[in-house]
Amino acid sequence: MWAYDQDVQPPAPFLDIVIYHPENSVQATRSRAKVDTAADISAIPAPWVVQLGLPIASKLTVEGYDGIPASVFTYTVLMEVGPARFKNLEVIAIPETYALLGRDILNHFYIHLNGPELTFDLSLTPI
Repeated sequence: MWAYDQDVQPPAPFLDIVIYHPENSVQATRSRAKVDTAADISAIPAPWVVQLGLPIASKLTVEGYDGIPASVFTYTVLMEVGPARFKNLEVIAIPETYALLGRDILNHFYIHLNGPELTFDLSLTPI
């Protein structure tokens, strides 16, 4: 069980992740990631793309909450989220200091959000 991050308002579910270069596991960074059930694709802070030397995978059209389409590159990473490891995962870069875990990752997990107690569970097996 994890606690919501109360440094953001309103409090939100965050957990620690590790992002690796897909072909060189020495190149890695650890960070916090917000659980974002509205995101189709996971996203990482833009500086990590350069820091890790991530390869471009493809180009994709995305829309944010404002509904304005934008064309962005996707980057290939290896990502550790809790007990799981995702190889050859395509992510986009965003202008944030934390990552976003989208449904491309979250759909592999059972998730229970307990908003009143500001806690959540994330598991590969039923909770």
